[in-house]
Amino acid sequence: MTLQELCAARGLTLEQLAARAGVALTTLVKLDAGTARAQPVTLRRLGAVLGLAPAALQDELSAARRRRAERYRTPPGDPR
Repeated sequence: MTLQELCAARGLTLEQLAARAGVALTTLVKLDAGTARAQPVTLRRLGAVLGLAPAALQDELSAARRRRAERYRTPPGDPR
């Protein structure tokens, strides 16, 4: 799941998560877009708000980044 999906499942916006976790909104936008990787302290802060262990949150963000990359790697109509 993306960070935005994780927030939505908990009735939060990225803005609310940023405020509660003490993390800059710009950082969360980059994490959600897959253009940045979270530092351990950021994973701990976000995980505490989202109710996820830092490792579980990292796994979710990594999986979302891989799915996004795969979507852009495979040309439309390619049967792969």
